[in-house]
Formats: sequence, structure tokens, C-alpha cells
Amino acid sequence: MANLADFKYTMESCNHCGQCKWILPARMKGWDFASVCPLHEFHGFDAYSGQGLIQIAKERLDGKLEYGDGLETLLYACPACGACDINCKSVRDMEVLDTIYALREDCVEAGYLPEPLRRTAANVEETHNIYGKPHSERFAWLPPDFRDDPEADTALFVGCSAYRYPDIALAAIRILRAGGVKFKLLREDEWCCGAPLWRTGQREAAEKLIRRNVDTFRRHGIQTVITACAECFGSFRGGYPRYADTEGLEFKHITQVAAELLSGGKLRLRKGDEPLRVTYHDPCMLGRLSEKYVPWDGEIRPYGLHVPEKVWRRGEHGVYEEPREILRALEGVELCEMTRNLEEALCCGAAARDVDPEFAAWTAAERRREAKAAGAQAIVSCCPFCRDALGSDGENALPYLDLTVLLAERLKEEA
Repeated sequence: MANLADFKYTMESCNHCGQCKWILPARMKGWDFASVCPLHEFHGFDAYSGQGLIQIAKERLDGKLEYGDGLETLLYACPACGACDINCKSVRDMEVLDTIYALREDCVEAGYLPEPLRRTAANVEETHNIYGKPHSERFAWLPPDFRDDPEADTALFVGCSAYRYPDIALAAIRILRAGGVKFKLLREDEWCCGAPLWRTGQREAAEKLIRRNVDTFRRHGIQTVITACAECFGSFRGGYPRYADTEGLEFKHITQVAAELLSGGKLRLRKGDEPLRVTYHDPCMLGRLSEKYVPWDGEIRPYGLHVPEKVWRRGEHGVYEEPREILRALEGVELCEMTRNLEEALCCGAAARDVDPEFAAWTAAERRREAKAAGAQAIVSCCPFCRDALGSDGENALPYLDLTVLLAERLKEEA
């Protein structure tokens, strides 16, 4: 059963305290916006929570539960946003999210991967992108006169989202050029980062793709990989070390690079047209799930003592400050914070759209409601999938701005 047995300690140690469902009490500002698990808040049953999925995993491990009758839909409606995991770790160190990942591997091995996710996996296998678009068109948006730096040891990884949002990739290029950063594109050698595979439990396909991508980086002499996609960044940092040796490779998000350039005085900005009050939405894969994954193999002794010592990912060291530094640097932009932010930010719900679109739409609307309650005129983020969710029309519609594009538009043109 995949590696479910590796997380038996987590399954047996859960005492049903409920901390996986709620923001930390010390940070609560009231009953509204107190939940960190959108799945549980929407459905209202314990099964739809980190706690419930841990119990389901134990039932599977004990041979008491079979897939079918909607169990796999419940499992993949969970956006695997990691909020349950981070909040559980504020009480005790257990691997809630990794248990969910292991349960998904078990589900795939049993042959119950939902059809929409099968189609996405087929697209990645056949066309190297999640949308099934021709691989030859991955960089079709590049200006004909574009020239990169073929000798550079830094690559800009545009990701599959460049098919839908080429403005983000073009904005990243503009920022790097303005800051004097030498970089190159991988062109036909850039394939999907693999997040849709490893995060859905498709271990064999994920390992094959990830190892291929790491080999590609090394073959091109790449030491630093920059991406403007939160999903790619979180995958490189939190997913790749699970499957391949990434020693010597550094992964950065464009907001980290831009913040460094701004603090070094290498980016010159112009004023905005009108004052704007915004709130910043922390993407799951840029925030709590972007901490580097450090593999561990050892013994769990009484009271949870891990020997050798384990490096825990508690979500505290995600990319939180750099996007906010950029917003503060934009004259005329006022930043206001939502109640649920940083490692306790509410997921946008995008990861659940193919399996449970009603729940996903509700989650996005809930996040927009929170942004409005904070007094924001617009919501800013830097994840193309959050853009898909939060930028769509619907209940509590609110303008969505991509941070990379917003910064690029504020760059002063060279005389």
C-alpha cells in the first residue's frame, strides 16, 4: 500500500483535537475567518479534514476500507494546501500532509485516480504541459527579436502557465533584464515541473519526470532556477528532493529576486496613476509549502522522538516578506492584511476545481469575501492558479492583480 505504513505514527497519534481545522486561538480575531481548512468548513463533516483523512488512511492501512462510492472524490477534493499540517505542527509534530500524499499514492495504486486528473497526467506525458497544448508553442509568446544569455548559469523556468498567462512570463523577463540579471530559457527542453503528478500520488510518473528535469538543468549548466509560478517553486523546493538529488541547484521565485534587486537599487520605479488599497494572498506553494523538503529515514521512539533528528517543515520559512516588500515599494499602493495570512492563509481552492468545482468556487468566493472585509480594493498574488481562482467572475468579485505584472508595469523606461 504505497508508503502508508511510514505514517503509522501520525495515524495512531492523532487525538482529534481539531487544531487542523482552525487558526491558532492566539491569532483568532473572531468566529468569522477562523477556519483554515476550507474543505471542512464547506462540507462540515470530520471526514473532510486533515483529521478525517488521517483516520481514512488508518482504515486503509488496517484493511478495513475500500475505494469507491465517492471516497476518491473526497480525497482529491482536498486541495492539499497544507494548512491542516502546519496547524497540527503548532500542537505536536506529525506529518498530516505527507499522510494525505501517501493515501493518494495508495489510491493511484488501487486504480481510482479521478478521470480529470488522469487526463492531466496524459497531457503531461504526451505534450509536457498540463493543458495538452503543442509543446512547440510553449514559448510562442516570445518576441521574435528576443535574445537570452546562452552562457548564463541561471534559467528562467516559465512553467505550463505561460500558455495561459504569457504576460507573467514577459513581466518576469522584463524585471530580470531591468535588474541586469543574466539568464537563459530552456526552450524545447523545458517540460512541466511535475507538481500535478507528485501531488496527486502518481509516484512513478513523477519520479521519471523530476529526474529528467534535474538532469536537464545539469546538462545546461544551470545552478539557479528562477520561476514566476508559485506551483513550480513549491514543487522544486518541496517536491523534487523527494525524488532526486538537487544538491548544487538553487531555486528562487521571481519575487525573491525582485526584492533583492529593489533593495540593491537596481530597479527604478515610477509612480502609480491612482492610490490603491490592496491585500496580498499568500499562495500555498509559495508560502507554507515552499520550505525545502529534507528526506528523513530513521526510528520513531516513544513520545515521538525521531532518531536521527528530523527537519520539520512548519511553514514559518516560506516566501512571505519579499512580496510584501515589493508592494511597499510601489508608491501609492497601500497594503492591508487579511486575518488569515502567512502560514495560516486560506487556500484559493484552485487545486480542487477538476474534482469538486462547487467547493472550489465557494473557496475562492470565501477568500474574496475576506479580502473585502480587510478593506481591499483589489487582491494581489503571484500564482497563476490563484489567478485562475480569484480572478474569475463570481460572488464577491474583486479585481485580481498579479504581483509580477504589477511590478513590471511600474518599471521606469530607460532613457
